[in-house]
Amino acid sequence: MADAEAVASELLREHHDEFAQALDALDGHAQYIVRGRYAEEAIIAEVVSESDQARALLEDIRNKPDEASRNSQMGLGEFIANAIEYKREVDTKMVIDVLDELATEVNVRPPTHEYDAVHVALLAELEREPDLEAVLDRLAERWVSGSD
Repeated sequence: MADAEAVASELLREHHDEFAQALDALDGHAQYIVRGRYAEEAIIAEVVSESDQARALLEDIRNKPDEASRNSQMGLGEFIANAIEYKREVDTKMVIDVLDELATEVNVRPPTHEYDAVHVALLAELEREPDLEAVLDRLAERWVSGSD
């Protein structure tokens, strides 16, 4: 839009009722961003420990010079990236399932880093914030302790 007057006359006035209704629906709510990131060494070790194929590629890399193991290096990198993507989907679903009762809306956001585990935006009632924090604290404790 050309200027502030154009915004007011062409957008706000014409859509006043829609904006007012949307703002009323947001009253008493807040947006929360839930982000988690895998520890690089831990997630790579986990992926390798869970796969015979990944272990074989790693062994090939260790037993050959860089030039001779280039295909194995690329294969292992691709394998790890795919495994992390799968784990991210599983972990994101778990977070959504855990937060579902507390959130009015949930929006999965794309990862911003290759080791992102979860990136979710949610809209929740302000009065539910203590419950939300408690659930997230329990989830973080489970992940740090390795029970999930």
